[in-house]
Amino acid sequence: MFKQTVQQLLTGAIICETSFADEFEYLKAEENNQRVGDFLSNLDRDLTYMDSADAYYCTFKQVDDSNTAELSALFSEMRSTFRPLVEFLELLLTATQTDLPLRAKSVVNINELFDPFEHDQTLRDQLRRLTSIKPFKTNKLETREQLVFIFHKLEEMRYLVRKNTGSSRYYATARFDIIYLLIEFLNDSEQVELPENEQHQQEELLF
Repeated sequence: MFKQTVQQLLTGAIICETSFADEFEYLKAEENNQRVGDFLSNLDRDLTYMDSADAYYCTFKQVDDSNTAELSALFSEMRSTFRPLVEFLELLLTATQTDLPLRAKSVVNINELFDPFEHDQTLRDQLRRLTSIKPFKTNKLETREQLVFIFHKLEEMRYLVRKNTGSSRYYATARFDIIYLLIEFLNDSEQVELPENEQHQQEELLF
């Protein structure tokens, strides 16, 4: 389990009870946690615990020339999916008429979403817009098909998991909590001077 857990962390996995139950239980044991942390330290990385989501992930100890390229690639990947994910979360809040954001262990029943979308043209228009951009871009025209496609895509991206194949109940993972951390980071960094192209991209993220 040590090797499996380290490999997951080094590939960017967010280990929480929902997404990686076995690895999560392994890291909850102090001895195992220390062992993994010591190993990652030799690679100039830390085993970071996110208290708000009860999850573990791997971070760099510091930013320097040895990892700048890797970090740039990581942020580029996050930037390409950040805005669509935020739009999905806003759309979900509107459809479910709740003020509670989607977080680790939250449960969403896709069958309960069909009716609100079928009876609200505004929701359908927003859904159509969302499915016109990556990673949710699809040629499907029916509302139900579009919703199913989005949920399957989120499952593929490890934002959602199902306990049983074919179930309509999806469980959110700690990856959503990372989005909220990123939003906080961007808000706190509004005054940070960035190269012109990076500043423009940040403004796009913040709408």
